[in-house]
Amino acid sequence: MPTIYSTPSIFEFPDFSPLATIFGAGRTEAEDLSIGSGFIVKSNPHPSAGQYLEANAAQSQAGGVFAGATGYYNLTLGYFDETDGTSFMEILVNGAVVAAFDWGAPDGSQIVTAAAKREYLVEGLHLGSGDIIELRGARDGGEPLRSDYIDISPGEDPGPASNFSLEAEDLAVLSGFEVVRNGAASASHVLQQSGGGTARACYTMEQTGIFDLTLGYFDENDGISELWVTVNGAEVARFLWDGTSGSNLANKASLTEYLIPDLSLKAGDVIELSGQGDGGEPLRLDYLDFAVRAAAPAPPPDLWFEDHDYVVVALNDGAGNFTEVVTDIATDVYYLPGQPDIARGGASIMSADLNGDGLNDFIKVSHAVTELPDLPPATIDLPFSFTVTTEVYLNDGEAGFDLAAISQEKIDLDLQEYAYDGVELPDDLFKAYAAGDIDGDGDIDYFATSFAGETLFVMENDGANSFSVQATTVFELGATRNDARIADMNGDGLLDAIVTTGLDLNRLDVLINDGTGTMVPMGGDSPSEGPTGNPQAVDLDGDGDLDVLHTAAGESYGIYGYLNDGSGGKAIGGPILAPSDGTTGTAIGADLDGDGDIEMITGSHSDDYSGELPGLRVFDIVVGDTLASFEEVYYNPNIVGNVLAPADYDGDGDIDMLIISDGFRVLENDGTGAFSLGDEVIPPFATSEYSWVPRVQTGYFQMVDEMVF
Repeated sequence: MPTIYSTPSIFEFPDFSPLATIFGAGRTEAEDLSIGSGFIVKSNPHPSAGQYLEANAAQSQAGGVFAGATGYYNLTLGYFDETDGTSFMEILVNGAVVAAFDWGAPDGSQIVTAAAKREYLVEGLHLGSGDIIELRGARDGGEPLRSDYIDISPGEDPGPASNFSLEAEDLAVLSGFEVVRNGAASASHVLQQSGGGTARACYTMEQTGIFDLTLGYFDENDGISELWVTVNGAEVARFLWDGTSGSNLANKASLTEYLIPDLSLKAGDVIELSGQGDGGEPLRLDYLDFAVRAAAPAPPPDLWFEDHDYVVVALNDGAGNFTEVVTDIATDVYYLPGQPDIARGGASIMSADLNGDGLNDFIKVSHAVTELPDLPPATIDLPFSFTVTTEVYLNDGEAGFDLAAISQEKIDLDLQEYAYDGVELPDDLFKAYAAGDIDGDGDIDYFATSFAGETLFVMENDGANSFSVQATTVFELGATRNDARIADMNGDGLLDAIVTTGLDLNRLDVLINDGTGTMVPMGGDSPSEGPTGNPQAVDLDGDGDLDVLHTAAGESYGIYGYLNDGSGGKAIGGPILAPSDGTTGTAIGADLDGDGDIEMITGSHSDDYSGELPGLRVFDIVVGDTLASFEEVYYNPNIVGNVLAPADYDGDGDIDMLIISDGFRVLENDGTGAFSLGDEVIPPFATSEYSWVPRVQTGYFQMVDEMVF
């Protein structure tokens, strides 16, 4: 998924929709950008194509639409940094600042010459097709923001942040500072104020993360100086140098530190230190230490499921104990006559964070079709239209859910003749399976299918939780036991589709998102004569891409691994656990022993032919040149059941899971991949949501500091 940048601009411009194209590789001349405000095109022999953008107002804006594939890039801005002013420039992606810097070169020229040419580099920038890149700036003095070009080149994922230190004398001096030798300083030099007025120096971040920034400086007792710190022009700290217990000299006794905690920084951010000395205390800066602030561990997750007429969330107390809360979100199921615990039909319910507050919300998808029109004789397909309603329920932070948005979309289908033999409404006409940011624009979309219409749907969020069809893909689905997941199967930042098809087809298929929401079949597997199910996207073979673990029914029933070749296609033969005469049940892939590799666990495997009795088994996945295999490493004959919903439920850092074994229970991991059976955590419930077993899924539904247990 593309990075969602969030640092706000200091400028306020009207809404801007540039039409110019910024090339995905190579140079885009600044004069070819769309001008939003305050720029004009000027000719001059020194810029790269004989022209540049020049500010003709106090504030200026220009931009274009990125036309490259999703990935990491380096962006270089070419400009003329003259010495008769200190202009300021921001570079933005989709309205958020990714870099900000002063044009404060101390040497060069006061006019546009080769001596004034400069380049500013932003590395590791994540861009996707359609992203809007902007330049916003403020001219100063005789320096009118003369912008020459934007170069785009392949970049690298910046990776995780790490601790680093910076000597103050290595900062870029903007004004009023000079480097002075001092034996008490960490590298025998300080950055010292050289005169009156405000002294300024800056540093451009090369990493992205949350840091505790410690400033080392000399706080002498013969004056009260002041320093303030800004990030991209926004002040983050201001403090007085008012120490009285040290020395009136810059020595070990007056060396002190100031901590600025929890600074959220990204590559390209400009940190500026500005200040004014006082009395006998000129500003003397020694060093800057950046310490990565460890992210707070995610709280143990809650659970949710559909029980009879309503959605239920089960709130985790942090130790794997759950309290059920019945929501007001109706499932719309119906019951077979005289069988109140057998639910059928109902709406499609999905859970995701739709408003970015860190808590799960709900999406409910339904339609009102109760029967299909009669199919005329000799008709193969019949045009049919109906309306899909999507409701969004936002979490209030206390596991209460308010209906916040309703949207309706007309769906046009060609009903297939073969579907009339076994269609079950509402699911076989339109069913939503998975929610996520399918198109990489930062909001939550969802994926749906129609067995009756042989169609896959991507339903796009407009950013305000209103949904419409982005794209459809013609795709045949077998009757009953269809299922789907979404995951990035080719590493391009877009979510692709994993579809399991039911009777008559009995396949697992991987389809790749072409960038428009259309899903292109890339690979598949048909391992058995019965339906496939329980697909899970997980890196089984440790090669960095997602594979699929799934089960299959029929004569060749068993547990199968679809190994990805990196494009979504099938690589070498995947691991298989297919008993000759016994049971299979469900399977989960996860790092169960903390070794960094994925193991497979199942609780119902048995094989009468080979004498393998039922029990909980863990398998390593061993990859050879032409195939992979499951190799058993753990067996507990006392635990039998279907495993599901892997997560760290008790907060001890390892992967637990649920198991259906005399009710829904937690399988507690001891950290080595050995398990004990916990107490029942969810009483029996009735649901129409089955994928081999009743679905119970994880989420975060209540603020940690508001837990009430």
